Amino acid sequence: MSEFAKEYSGISRALSTNQPLRQLVTSLLQSQPILGKVMEGGSRSDDFRAIMCRLAEGAITESEAYNITMKTLPEETSPYAGSRRVFPHGWAERLVRIQFSRFYNQAVLLYLTENGQTRCYVPHSSTEEMTSSCSRHIAGSEHSIETLLMRLVFAYEKGDFSQGPKIPDHPHCTHVVAPPRQR
Repeated sequence: MSEFAKEYSGISRALSTNQPLRQLVTSLLQSQPILGKVMEGGSRSDDFRAIMCRLAEGAITESEAYNITMKTLPEETSPYAGSRRVFPHGWAERLVRIQFSRFYNQAVLLYLTENGQTRCYVPHSSTEEMTSSCSRHIAGSEHSIETLLMRLVFAYEKGDFSQGPKIPDHPHCTHVVAPPRQR
């Protein structure tokens, strides 16, 4: 069976060993919308996609992706320069983490669907925040792939975050979706 991450920190390793999943992540990165004011203006969106593809392919580390994002999408060249709502402290790390998790989890859900699965499992994370919505409502159990995929798409492609808990549920979410547990 192909390797899948058990938590956020395992995404890079899973992508390095699971070529079909890596290709699906890269395809999604190149074709799906990435919403947010940070992306507005010039070639910011395309530049960020290129950074994220390099991260998914293992050509750069997450730390390098944070630094490259800050240099390639500088606050000064944004129409929202000076806005702490758009550019809070640590904005590049938050952006990279949430989009890396979003595209990885979307790819896993699509991969499982393509392979005839209707359910997925969300393992507990070794560093999860026990009070978070995802820890309380999603982690440690199986879920409908259709439901989690719909919530992810509504949130990250349409900007509608009202559909209920999702993976990722917040920028520092440590949860991932995985194949259902073998009984």
